[in-house]
Amino acid sequence: MERTVRTTTEAIDHVWKMMEDIRTCMLVTKQGIALRGRPMHAMPSRGEGCVWFLSDRRGHMDEELERDPQGALIFAHPGRNDYLSVSGETEISHDRLRIDELWNDAARAFWPAGKDDPDICVLRFLPEDAEYWDGPSSSVVIALKLATARLAGGRPDLGENRKVPLG
Repeated sequence: MERTVRTTTEAIDHVWKMMEDIRTCMLVTKQGIALRGRPMHAMPSRGEGCVWFLSDRRGHMDEELERDPQGALIFAHPGRNDYLSVSGETEISHDRLRIDELWNDAARAFWPAGKDDPDICVLRFLPEDAEYWDGPSSSVVIALKLATARLAGGRPDLGENRKVPLG
């Protein structure tokens, strides 16, 4: 199997497509020197150059982000062996118009009172850098590549890995 080599523009497109396809990610923030991850529903907006989230003001995430806005988004699609890590900064907003734009039926599970719940806030993640790993989608293919590499005394080709500047 021949490896795909992407231009930087194609790699950037690929990163945005991965975020749009996977959607669920872990948002990693800092609590002092400790790292803390939370599952979140990403709403990527390439046109705006950011990823939007609805969040709850009652948690400690907003305090952590106000102290240190640097964080990471970790996306994984294990069934396809696709993984993506995006580094950047997060801004917190209480913009009711943006909350209205981002509101969806799934959000009602977290805020049963609806989009006017005063505890809803918006997170705007500004991506700076990304790294992705695209692997073979079949565990059989992975096993064959590992066995072939071991027999040949080389490293297995388990897909594409690339660092991509976004900011």
